[in-house]
This record gives sequence, C-alpha cells and structure tokens, in this order.
Amino acid sequence: MRLSALAFTLVLVVAALFGISHQKSNAQGSHCDLALVLAIDASSSVNSDEYALQMKGMAAALLDTEVREAILSLGGMYMAAFEWNGRMNQKMLFEWTQLNTEADVFGLADALARHERNSDNSPTALGSALGFAHRLFPQLPIPCFRQVIDVSGDGLNNEGIPPKKVLKLWDFSKITVNGLAINGSDPLHDSAHQDVMSYYRLNVLHGHGSFLVIAENFEAFEEAMKKKLLKEITPGVVGMLDQRSH
Repeated sequence: MRLSALAFTLVLVVAALFGISHQKSNAQGSHCDLALVLAIDASSSVNSDEYALQMKGMAAALLDTEVREAILSLGGMYMAAFEWNGRMNQKMLFEWTQLNTEADVFGLADALARHERNSDNSPTALGSALGFAHRLFPQLPIPCFRQVIDVSGDGLNNEGIPPKKVLKLWDFSKITVNGLAINGSDPLHDSAHQDVMSYYRLNVLHGHGSFLVIAENFEAFEEAMKKKLLKEITPGVVGMLDQRSH
C-alpha cells in the first residue's frame, strides 16, 4: 500500500509539473510580436560558392549573440525561410517556426546547414518570390503584430510579374518588405550594383519603416544579414536607413 501510495503521489507530481510546463508553453505560444520571412536568392546569377556563403552567413547571423538575445527578448516570434529563383521555382528552407528558446534558434541554423539547393540555372523572378512570401502569412499558427518579408538578391527581376506590380495587386497593407542588395562578382560590378540598389529601393521596399541593407560582396553577406535581422527584430535600434557592410 505504501508503495502504491508513493507511486500515485509521484504520478500526481509529474502530471502537475507537466501541466505547469504545458500552461507555460501555451502562454508563450499565445503571443507573437513578429512574423519574419527570409527570402534567399538562388537564381543562376548566384554560383555555388556564393550560394554557400549565403547559407553559411544566414546561419551565422542567426547564431550571433546579439541576434539571439534580440529574438528571445521579443517574448514571441515566428520565422520561415525559402529560396527563390524562377517564376514557379521556390523551395522552403524551413516552415513557420516559433522561436522561444536558444534551442529553437540553433535548430533553424542546423536546418540551413543541411539544406540542399533546389536549382542553379533559373532566372530571377523577384515578383514571384514576393507573391510566394505573401501566401505564407495566412499559414501562421497565430496572428502576429508585425509581418515582415526580408528579401535578398544580387539581380533585377527578369522573369514573370514585376515586384512593383505584385505590391500593387496584392494586399501588402499589413506587410513590410525590406531588402538586402548584394554586389556580385562581375569585374564591372559598380554600375550593375548601383542598378540593383536603385531597383530594390524603387521596386522592392514597401511599408512604413522599410529599409535596404547593402552587402558589398557575398563575403559580406553574413554581416549585412546580422544588421538586417537586428533592425527587423528591434526596429530603430540599428543605424540609419541604408547600411553598408564592408
């Protein structure tokens, strides 16, 4: 009888602890300050080494101490990521994931490290990428106060609907679109880079507080992504509108 009573008591304690843990989890899951979509360029203008620098840079940016602390300080956010290239060619890197702990962040970095590129010979369908990102928000498990698309790339739209038209035809009234313009490896990159920067400013950025971050090359992608994430997670904390990463 004593053993049975002790076992029953232990069951009650475990159940109570589970209940507390479950309530805490539900409490954490009931709030979402930010839903952030990362849209990564995988078009033919990005070679295999440059693509690897993007994946490595994005994972390292997420694992950066400042970024992790900023994420956890929100008290609730969701993140999703996909790579884009051709008009009908997008691939999820990871679905909507709630970030409440450091383990959650490390899990996303691991997903990035394991991801295999979908295609390397497709054009730059930037408008279609924005449309794909837009369709992700209705799939959120819970509503989020801020909805942000973080799109990076090194080229101009050259297939499908232009991004500016997507922004006009679809309802982006509650969505902010920020850009990360990457300078490519072309020896004559200066004028091309200026075109990408201008193109993103005029055709991609959208919404109150939207901004552009500039990476001078793919090697600078990690630092640029870190700055971009910090500003998206904690608006107004990092620098001025356009930030140049050297």
